[in-house]
Amino acid sequence: ILNTLSEKYKLSQKREGIHLSTLIYCLTRSFFDQTAPILPTDEEVMQFSTGYGLQDLMTPKQAETPTFEKDGIVYRPDFVFPVSLNSQEALVELKTTRSGVKRYVEGSLPDTWIEYTMGGCYIRGLTTYNLSVLYVSERPSPKIVSETLIFEQPELEENWIRLLARKAVYEKGLKENTPPTPFSYCKDWECKSCRYRMMCDAIVQVKEAS
Repeated sequence: ILNTLSEKYKLSQKREGIHLSTLIYCLTRSFFDQTAPILPTDEEVMQFSTGYGLQDLMTPKQAETPTFEKDGIVYRPDFVFPVSLNSQEALVELKTTRSGVKRYVEGSLPDTWIEYTMGGCYIRGLTTYNLSVLYVSERPSPKIVSETLIFEQPELEENWIRLLARKAVYEKGLKENTPPTPFSYCKDWECKSCRYRMMCDAIVQVKEAS
C-alpha cells in the first residue's frame, strides 16, 4: 500500500524545474532532493499521500489545476476557479493539518503558507488568495476553516525579491554541485524530522574541522 501511494503521488520522483515550493522551504533539502535524494520514510509517505488524497476529493469538478511560470519559477496552485465562474480568477490552496482548530487563527498562519500564497499572487497579478484548512484530528469530527488572504502590492513585490535571491542561491548550488549552507536557508522546525539532517550535520562538522 505504501509503495502504491508513493507511486501514485510520485513521492520518490524528482521534479523538473524550480518550483515555488522549492524556494519556500529549506534550500539545502531542495538541493539534496535533486542531487542525492533519499527515499521518503513511511511516515512521510502517509502524511503526503493523505494530504494529496484529501485534496483530490475536495477539489470541485469545475475547478482547474493549471501550471504557471514566471522568472523561471514554476507554480501550480491546488486549484483555480476560472474567470467564467467569478469576476476574476480565484486561487485556492488546500491544507491539511493534525493540529487542533485553535492552532491557527486569523493572523497566525505558518510563514511558509503566507510566503507561498504571496508568491502565487505575484505570479498571477492578484492580491487575494483563498485558503481552506482541513483539521483532520479535530474532535468530534474534522473541520474546515476557510478565509481569503488579502495582500498589499509592496509586500508581494518584497516577497518576490526574496524568492529570486533564494533562487540564485539554489541555482548556484546546483551549478557548483555544492549544497546551500546547512541551517541557513530554512525554518528551525524543518530540521527536526528532516531525512537529510545527518548529511547537514556532517557538512558542518567537516567545515568546523578544516
